Amino acid sequence: MRDRDPDLAGAKKVASDLQQANFHSGPFYLFSRLRIGDAGYSEDYYVPTSDSTGGVSLTVEAPNRLYFVPQRKIVLSAEVIPGYSFLSSGDKRGQFNYAARGDAHFLLNHLYLDLYTAQSDQLRAHVADVNTLATLKSRETGLSGEAKYSSRTSGIFTVRYIDDKYPPNRLQPADPARDVSLLNRTEKNARVSLVHKTFPLTSFFLAAEGSEYDFSRATYKNSQRLYTSAGLLYDRGRTSMRLEAGPARLRFDDPTQRDYQGIQGAFAATRGNGRWTYSLNANRDLGFAIFVDNNYFVADTAQVGVDYIASRRLSLRANSAYEHDRFDTPVLGRLRRDTVTFNSVGFLYTLRRIRAGIDVGYYERTTTAFGDEDSGIRYVLHLSFTP
Repeated sequence: MRDRDPDLAGAKKVASDLQQANFHSGPFYLFSRLRIGDAGYSEDYYVPTSDSTGGVSLTVEAPNRLYFVPQRKIVLSAEVIPGYSFLSSGDKRGQFNYAARGDAHFLLNHLYLDLYTAQSDQLRAHVADVNTLATLKSRETGLSGEAKYSSRTSGIFTVRYIDDKYPPNRLQPADPARDVSLLNRTEKNARVSLVHKTFPLTSFFLAAEGSEYDFSRATYKNSQRLYTSAGLLYDRGRTSMRLEAGPARLRFDDPTQRDYQGIQGAFAATRGNGRWTYSLNANRDLGFAIFVDNNYFVADTAQVGVDYIASRRLSLRANSAYEHDRFDTPVLGRLRRDTVTFNSVGFLYTLRRIRAGIDVGYYERTTTAFGDEDSGIRYVLHLSFTP
């Protein structure tokens, strides 16, 4: 439903992009890439969903970000990511996709501001609830920033407006039971957090977030969400950790609908040790559902990964991903529970401007509702080119 406290050290990100620019002429900087992702062949044509069988999926994208720096404290950027999703199965012929974003960055002495607008029209995998492919058209406008009160205290804030739609003239699920257009909605979201660097390596923070959702078709899902949390940030160079947790409430305008109240949170940690890098991520959040008589589901996710740098060009990796979705309202006397796992191994090889690799693993999805299950070997191709 949202990103939880995104990294808003924007000034550092802008500086990093400028340093990595492919082309530079005066105040103009161009950051350009070509990548292939979500590609593979298996019994099911899309990783990791199972919308159809016996085919190939391929997404080709060309991210291009242009920076204009009229002066040191103002940076303007425009990004366009054209792409094409090729689906070779049945009457699925694929389609063009795009994502575009414009930003105005203000890098002041004690304040960073990012005023942005973005729009996308992309085919995406919806693993939870509907377990299928669907095209989402999204528009977003917002303001994010970071204010430095002192060397140890700062405030981070985000205000945004989002309009999500599933247009019928694009690739959508053919099954009437998977009518994702019920999720067409607008969202108003605001979040603020106060961060204090209490110890040299550890910062503590308090955060509050509020959202308002308005659905164009399923008006009974109109609701408000409140979330407050406390957490810590730990950074010791090769070891970092982030923990956040707190109470959340989703309240529907329609008094006949079931509200939600519970604990939400997220945890992320990385550890580097010589050639080895270990990562661990866990999260509990809510998602809107279209499953019969259920407006939402609680998603518990976890991911464990390890990377090994075998040589200057070759790195090996292994990953294990887990998701468990719990629905609130019984259907035919049974509560729906979905479990998704994907365990894989793979490699990445870098040769000058080309980076390529592949992951292979076993995917399994089980559910207690209507037999929407799937399992089998999956292949994921990674390929990127830097001009």
